[in-house]
Amino acid sequence: MSGNIHARDTFQMLLDYPERIYPEPEEMDPKKKKKEDKKKPVKKKRKKEPAFNTPDWAQDISAVVEKVKSMEQLSQDKVNLQLDDEFIKKVNEQLQRFKKEIAFRKAQIEEARIEAELKALKKKKKKK
Repeated sequence: MSGNIHARDTFQMLLDYPERIYPEPEEMDPKKKKKEDKKKPVKKKRKKEPAFNTPDWAQDISAVVEKVKSMEQLSQDKVNLQLDDEFIKKVNEQLQRFKKEIAFRKAQIEEARIEAELKALKKKKKKK
């Protein structure tokens, strides 16, 4: 019984996590690439993304991964926890959404790390 309650509480936490609007990936067309290579690279100004309110429990990416793993385990034990098929269907939709969210957040972290390294390299070159 406590597993059923835990599954529903975890599912509610996943539902309360706001839906993110993901930027569209840039298309890589091999024909256009040759034309762009000849031109000088133009610095693109990034559009400022609206602030995304991450819940307190999800500030750390590892906490999000843990919740998703926990929910996957609970949904696999649906017979013992007496979870109905409609609930499992909703859970699977949320799990798909969170897999995309985790990948996006990991990419953001990696991008920030690379930018910090480049900034540090430029700063180091200026000092010399």
